[in-house]
Amino acid sequence: MSEIYFVRHGQASLGAKVYDQLSDLGQQQAIWLGEHYRQRGLNFDRVITGDMRRHKQTLAGIEEGLGQNFESSIDAGFNEFHFRPIMSMYARRENPDAEVPRTAREFFGILRGTMRAWIDGELDAEIAQRDQRKGGKTETWLDFNQRVHRALDDARKGPRGERVLVVSSGGPKALAMKSVMGLDDNAAIELMMQIRNTSTTRFNYNAERISLAAFNLLPHLEQGERHDSITIV
Repeated sequence: MSEIYFVRHGQASLGAKVYDQLSDLGQQQAIWLGEHYRQRGLNFDRVITGDMRRHKQTLAGIEEGLGQNFESSIDAGFNEFHFRPIMSMYARRENPDAEVPRTAREFFGILRGTMRAWIDGELDAEIAQRDQRKGGKTETWLDFNQRVHRALDDARKGPRGERVLVVSSGGPKALAMKSVMGLDDNAAIELMMQIRNTSTTRFNYNAERISLAAFNLLPHLEQGERHDSITIV
């Protein structure tokens, strides 16, 4: 069987002007993960990241901890969905004076409701108005699912017995699990609420099937005095 090590990025910069960059702790989490892989003697035959800054920075930290540089490829199918505009629409609908969440508590306080409204199409009219005003196209839930499934399928296209590292985000990881395990949308939302920064989820696969081997592993943070370094956003 081949393996996919699916890693969520390190802690990003919630509340900062630019969210899509690792915090100092996020950088350290990635280095610690690389050190853990080195201690286990792990190597990777292929490395894939999403096209976001926090994905590339996380890989750089893993490489530093491993003491090894990879020739990685980029697949934007592993990018997170753009949650800020969707979350802003939902927050303003619930409270017209609401601002984009700036703390983890605020973020997860409305994440479940935001996802449910997005999935159920309750924000479609507002999304259409935004797209018309800004001249873009906001991704639908179906669009998001389809591109993650395509990226996961492409990641499996390689020689037998490979070990593949994917560095991505919590949303794509939850959708990968949803697809592999045949779960529904509600389960995908609950998974998103649990995925920690720099956690590893492992999949085993061959040409015929793919299966879940482990979820949300954090051995590099569950040792010594690092427990306070476990983060979710």
